[in-house]
Amino acid sequence: MDLQLHRPRGFSGEADQYLPKVINSLKRRLKKAQDSLTYDSLHLPNKQLEEFAIVLVEFAEDIHNDIGIWKSYEQYNLEFFNTPIPFVLQPNSKAKGKELFKCRIQHLLWILYSELDQELGLSPTHQGLILLSELITDFLDEQFSNIPHGSGLKMFLSQPNQYGWDVKRKLIWLGWHSYLFRQSFQNYVIEEHDGKIEIPIIDDFICQENTCWSGLGVIDILAATLDIADEQRSELKSWYERHAAYYKVLAIKGPIIEVVNLINDKPYTVRMNEDSDRFDVRQIVSGSLVPWNKEWYWSGNQMVYDNKNKKFIQELKSNFLQKASRIAYRYCTQNAQQARERVKALYDEFVKYHGDDFVIYPDGLSMAAAWQKQYRLQYESQPKEAVSKIMKEHNLEHPWPDISLPPEFTESKNGLGVYYNPDEGQEIMLGFNDVVNGLKKKGLDLNEDDGDSIRELIFSDSISPGFVNKLVQKYGDESIASVFFIDKSRHKYYLNYLLRRYKGHFYRNRYPSISFLA
Repeated sequence: MDLQLHRPRGFSGEADQYLPKVINSLKRRLKKAQDSLTYDSLHLPNKQLEEFAIVLVEFAEDIHNDIGIWKSYEQYNLEFFNTPIPFVLQPNSKAKGKELFKCRIQHLLWILYSELDQELGLSPTHQGLILLSELITDFLDEQFSNIPHGSGLKMFLSQPNQYGWDVKRKLIWLGWHSYLFRQSFQNYVIEEHDGKIEIPIIDDFICQENTCWSGLGVIDILAATLDIADEQRSELKSWYERHAAYYKVLAIKGPIIEVVNLINDKPYTVRMNEDSDRFDVRQIVSGSLVPWNKEWYWSGNQMVYDNKNKKFIQELKSNFLQKASRIAYRYCTQNAQQARERVKALYDEFVKYHGDDFVIYPDGLSMAAAWQKQYRLQYESQPKEAVSKIMKEHNLEHPWPDISLPPEFTESKNGLGVYYNPDEGQEIMLGFNDVVNGLKKKGLDLNEDDGDSIRELIFSDSISPGFVNKLVQKYGDESIASVFFIDKSRHKYYLNYLLRRYKGHFYRNRYPSISFLA
């Protein structure tokens, strides 16, 4: 059994010793229950069944000992959707006790099955989930009625949070080992790093990844779980905006080092515990910093360069601003504002030319031709003296830019949808005709291709909620509800849920997709 692999070392509660026996009993109960399920899609192999049992018992331990992980999740759901358990409890439901526990189990199972098999389409109110949740509720209610309170996990999470590394230790455990995020972390490592667990991958997941849990990140759940001040909670939730940059070491004072961010020329006070001697004054450090209690802490790996000349430093800065402008905008507020103003001006030009911020093209060549014409007309409307000056300065044959698009765009013949996001820039959707065909069916007689196109629309990291809402306004959302097996008449918030769950990164601070050069 892998239970001990996921427990923080050095912490043990009175109830911990009872958990392995409960897990083994639940596994046997689940194995027997599977045989009575009508749908093979809910049948799990032995190894996954064991993991299921562990997760369910750890969930029950959380509720039994008021550890706060699940409670934090429900608090966010109330804020987002006006219900603690989407699709299972209606807003303002009065469910309590065993009935509430069953609803929680049903939702937990729905998420877990989707994480174990990401190709599985499953209704949140699937009859098999309801039957399993009833069986599991009865079993766990009986088992935990005889188990005393006292959890090593609660002791671990109750430890002081004075320093950044105190919080980071809990963040790593929560993202890597907790029942809530364990499967999501494993999926992420496989998808992003071929299953290799290394510090940068761990750091990316726990600090910035949005998950299947209503689009929340590990930092969001930990911030709501820990007993910390509101200011600290805000600091922790900001860790997805790690200050990745090049830093020059100015001074070392015991565990404290003073550095300057070479991208924005701002000073940072960094606390380093006992290993500050691995840096030397005047060295340049490539790394990321996060705030805690008005100090800064390194997050992830750091790369060190010995003292370099001004030309080298300027090249570092210029390359960073060009290639990682969206990261620089996190702490270069003036540059970010200038970029936003530029995007707003481009947005206004787009709308003025097209009459809308949402345009459909039949193919890629038509899109390129339309853009070329738009730029030409814009320059022709400018004073001739200003245009001539630009052409002379840059040795141009004509002032408007040549349109150069990747082959997948120019060769596309299945429609392209273009939405000009007023905050970030243009979003382009390939295979647009397929999406529209599916939406136009209003949820009726959808075929496999329709379903795939609509799922891709919702799953896509590059298509914003704003783009989806534009499509819904034009074509309706009945097919989206149908593809995800949701009764939209009962769950009017369902689209908001799907957008948050699969596009959670769009609900955090976002920056324009244009570069500002120093």
